[in-house]
Amino acid sequence: MINLKQTVKNLSDFDSQIRANALDDIAWMVRKGKIERASALESWLNLHIHTFHSYNYKNWSPARVVFEAWRTGLEYTGTVDFDTLAGLEETILAGSLFDIKVTSGFESRVFIKEMKDRVINSPNEPGIYYLCGKGFKKRPDKNSESGRFFVSLQDTAQSRNKQVIVKLNAYLKDVIVDYEKDVLPLTPSGNPTERHIVEAYAKKSEEICRQQVDRFWADILNMPEEQICSLRTQNTADFHEVLRKKLIKYGGPGYIPPEKETFPLFDDTVRMIQEAGGIPTGTWLDGTNPGEEKPGELLNFLQGKGIRAITIIPERNYNIAEPQEKKIKVRKLNEFMDECRKKKMPVVCGTEMNRHGQPFVDDFTNPVLSQYLPYFLSSAAMFSR
Repeated sequence: MINLKQTVKNLSDFDSQIRANALDDIAWMVRKGKIERASALESWLNLHIHTFHSYNYKNWSPARVVFEAWRTGLEYTGTVDFDTLAGLEETILAGSLFDIKVTSGFESRVFIKEMKDRVINSPNEPGIYYLCGKGFKKRPDKNSESGRFFVSLQDTAQSRNKQVIVKLNAYLKDVIVDYEKDVLPLTPSGNPTERHIVEAYAKKSEEICRQQVDRFWADILNMPEEQICSLRTQNTADFHEVLRKKLIKYGGPGYIPPEKETFPLFDDTVRMIQEAGGIPTGTWLDGTNPGEEKPGELLNFLQGKGIRAITIIPERNYNIAEPQEKKIKVRKLNEFMDECRKKKMPVVCGTEMNRHGQPFVDDFTNPVLSQYLPYFLSSAAMFSR
């Protein structure tokens, strides 16, 4: 007798053989009709979900993401991870086992030399742009030019991470994190991100400071000790976001300023995506930064550089409590979508799931999004298999 709850949990085990066995068991249960699938969301999609190969706040594997997409009733789903294609084969296999349309790819921060003085979609970082490669059929041969490029992509990102840790260790002094022992084990493919670094420091601070941990962070973050205690014990996700913002992001002691040498070049990355058989896919934040304020100009530039589609995270534009901010960002979204449709630029959307609280799927009953759902679905067709 298969224990469904435990088997689903095993889908995200760091041991690849345990994941494979769990995937086979669940696929068998699906074929035998022992697991029900929702039917209400059949024309919905999420083509941008990070997995545990970079950071997923539920620590889900590619197989778990695809299974949940099938169980929820999505028509399309897609996985993506920072600086690696480690989730590619598992995503495609799970898609075939559950008979759901899937895509997989990677996301990275790259340097656009033509925009070196303009903030585009990486806040406070002129010239830095989030770029995706999606729709890959397989990983490139490790001895090919694109294969070597993907190795260097992950190496470059991890080199930045190590620099962050050196700076933070020097700043925090009493709480020292070891990259090999404390950070690498948090992801199954040796590809930790900033959020893993934050998680490691939070855990290490509790081990070292014990009863004085709130006092430690209160001094470091210049926040009341009571507030630190409340965040740390009652809302760990928000506490980690505070740590990330205060320690690693722009202005923090662990911040690494953007330079050409610390990020791959946009043109090189697009060329390698194409050589590896992927679809160069741009991203759009929310339209409020100088590099995004003229969507027609931005799209002309991206199309001229070989970008064939755009990924957006629409929650950033419509799921906003403050009325005036929401009004501005909904207008920006509409302007951007109008330009994409005018230029026949495919647009896909997703929720990321690399920050606590992000939903599994967007609310396509919301009037802001419902008008674009047919366009999202037709765009998804170019990626899925």
